[in-house]
Amino acid sequence: MNLKIVGLAIVILVIIGGVAVYELIKKPSTVEQPSLTGKYIRIVSLTPSDTQDLIALGLGKDIVGVDYYSYTLLKLVNKTSCLPSNVTVFPQIYPVNISGLVELNPTVVVGEKGLLYECINSMQEAGLKTYLTNADYASNFYQIESCICSLGKYFNETNASKELVNWMNSKLQEFSSSGNKTVAYIDWICPNYYFWTAGGNVFINSLIQLGGGINAFGECINYEKLCPGKLIEANPDILVVNVIYNISYTKYLLCHIPGIQNVTAYKDGNIYFLCCQSSYLIEEPGPLAVYAVLLFHDIINGTAPHQITWSWIYNCIKPELPVF
Repeated sequence: MNLKIVGLAIVILVIIGGVAVYELIKKPSTVEQPSLTGKYIRIVSLTPSDTQDLIALGLGKDIVGVDYYSYTLLKLVNKTSCLPSNVTVFPQIYPVNISGLVELNPTVVVGEKGLLYECINSMQEAGLKTYLTNADYASNFYQIESCICSLGKYFNETNASKELVNWMNSKLQEFSSSGNKTVAYIDWICPNYYFWTAGGNVFINSLIQLGGGINAFGECINYEKLCPGKLIEANPDILVVNVIYNISYTKYLLCHIPGIQNVTAYKDGNIYFLCCQSSYLIEEPGPLAVYAVLLFHDIINGTAPHQITWSWIYNCIKPELPVF
């Protein structure tokens, strides 16, 4: 099966499923999980944002299994060497391969609530110990950093988590700016030209703001599916569009949205397409997301190419995942 299609299917699953359970799982847990003790630990990480955190906390050597998307992200930033050479790579996040996890005999399985929510009982019944994070439902960097600190405490890496948070804050201070251009982020365009976007309480809203823009759909809540007329009404200065399947098909859908010719971004040619895995920075709320602020800054200031590839990001944005 085409892995790009699988990835896009997961995006839709997260968006649609996430909207339904957002209010339930976005709240921080009131039950504090005890620290993990013992010299030898075996970690499985099933979400790219968590895998980033674990690598940055210096726990890569203890990871015995990761999902395909985590491994791909680590390849993009040249950090697969932080993992054991015999690490198991699961080809999908959902549904969870419970029997495969059991075979690895992990000390703990780390995963995102939004993706593992429906599998937790089955995993626990199989004798798997889980640590659930909530960064994918964070609204800002403070909440992401809180997740990192909690993870650091759980794995007795408190000092490393503090260093990581300090590093993130220094990058945010370096990259952040202000401005008044409106930016519409389009995550998915449907065949009927309805589209999904990120509201004001979604992490992408913070990226746009810190990058010097204003979210054109900041009054929306969560990820929302909107009719074409809402895009015309918002009339954004800049459009940032996730590529769907391929650039030609995405351009076709965008150009056939009724009334798109009247949108300022379209008339001025301020349309930027995220392709070739470039959305990893924007859609994974981990340490590397600080570079998404710089990406939005370059988009808003017109210094980014209109077709943004990972190759351009790697050479111009220069994302680097630190290890403490």
